[in-house]
Amino acid sequence: MRNKFNDKDRKQIVEELEKIQKSSLVAIPPSRKLFKDQNGLFYLISGGTEDWHGINANIIQQIQKLPNEGVFVIAKKYRTKTEIYAGSLLTFIQNIPKLIATRQGGYQFHVIFTGDGLYLEEVPDFFCNKWTEIVDAEHKRDFNKLQEIGKIINIEIQDDKELSHSDLQAKLVLIGSYLNYRTYVPANDAGKATIFGTLGDLCSEKKVPEGSIPALSIDTVKFVDVIWFDEEGYPTHAFEVEHTTDITKGLLRLYQVHKLKIKMFIISKNESKGKFQREVAKAPFTKIKSEFIFKNYDELDEFFQSVKKFAQVQEKFLVL
Repeated sequence: MRNKFNDKDRKQIVEELEKIQKSSLVAIPPSRKLFKDQNGLFYLISGGTEDWHGINANIIQQIQKLPNEGVFVIAKKYRTKTEIYAGSLLTFIQNIPKLIATRQGGYQFHVIFTGDGLYLEEVPDFFCNKWTEIVDAEHKRDFNKLQEIGKIINIEIQDDKELSHSDLQAKLVLIGSYLNYRTYVPANDAGKATIFGTLGDLCSEKKVPEGSIPALSIDTVKFVDVIWFDEEGYPTHAFEVEHTTDITKGLLRLYQVHKLKIKMFIISKNESKGKFQREVAKAPFTKIKSEFIFKNYDELDEFFQSVKKFAQVQEKFLVL
């Protein structure tokens, strides 16, 4: 799970607002969410990692007594960044009765994100614009790690060497890592040796990122040959390498995770494409057959070689 929104995060938001507004903000006790700047403008700052927020009764009483207009701020914390949205505090106060009342006298509301802002599910007419985002310095791309991945990718391989199932998994892991995806292979495969190194050592993830996948799907996802996740830990690409096993088994694993809206690939010998086409025409695959993608070993190698070449050019140009 992502870390909870805490006082350190709120301090960071305040500092960012001070830069934008060119005015210092001072907290108004007893609330930790209410602030006032040097020009007398009030700010209500609600932050979190989820898409719902709560305002307790004490804060409601405070803001309803405010004499002037203010800024209503929503901060959404992700693993790698925090986005800041802002709207009219006065409009928010006027719409408080439309929010979800709690037994303790406070209110809850849910936010819906759009391309350039957000609105409240309970008050669709109330819109907040996206002001800025703060990138977490700890999660900026590590170019030293990128250089290490580049070195591994550039290991010389004999042209006539037949690659194993694990070698093919390793290629997918290395491509994903270089493209800045978080990479994962099943625990049973993590200790397997490849021409590039041990599979588990090549991956960024030792287990499926927590909170990224519904509990009912985890038992299936964790056995998929290779998975790429975005920086926030959401799965984006799933690969089944069918080297000697039956394509049907790989399709079944992918079929069970298709509701995650993940791109699904079968990687196999070119002569297996006919088998793939026949299988996806059968139930239950036929309902979503267009979502399955077949790539042969030559296509995988072409992708790998393009990344390899780019790694060489990048290292030469940027002198990583």
